[in-house]
Amino acid sequence: MIPRSGGPAARAQVSARARRTAVARLRGASAGSISGALSIAAHGWAAGAMPVQSSTLMLLVAASTAVGALVAALAPLRTSTAGLVTALFGGQLLGHLVMSADMAHMHDLPLWTPVMVGAHLAGAVAAAIVILGAEAAYRIATAVARVLPVLVSTPAVPEPVLPHGAHRDRVILRIFPADTFRTRGPPLAA
Repeated sequence: MIPRSGGPAARAQVSARARRTAVARLRGASAGSISGALSIAAHGWAAGAMPVQSSTLMLLVAASTAVGALVAALAPLRTSTAGLVTALFGGQLLGHLVMSADMAHMHDLPLWTPVMVGAHLAGAVAAAIVILGAEAAYRIATAVARVLPVLVSTPAVPEPVLPHGAHRDRVILRIFPADTFRTRGPPLAA
């Protein structure tokens, strides 16, 4: 038996799909933005607060957008915790490569120090915990929002009844279907 297009089963299916899409977008946006922010923070912490050039920042924004789009689009990345952690590690790697392009002119600093790798890994794990917590909070809030209108419903207020009067206008409708002797123009000058 196929449910009608406007039936409750079809609406529930569309609602579930919309919730999954919203959670995927939340996860993708969070993963992309946190990857970029943590790349800046990890490099600032490990490299001694080196200033970021605007071209490097634009490349980092593009890389973060790509990470967010991949997380939102690919099912293994948007549905599992391991996929999220992998995407965040990949985002940290991509962010590190972009930020290292800015540090390439500094020959005395190595690009892969243990402190730098540790900062990126710790940032990715912390970001995964924050994102998973935000997803759980989103699921709880939407579940409460779906149930709350059912629990707190206002009583139905009857519409006011208008009194019926006894008076009726006597209107006589006259139809002149083919009266050719009448004119519709302005009156003649006298």
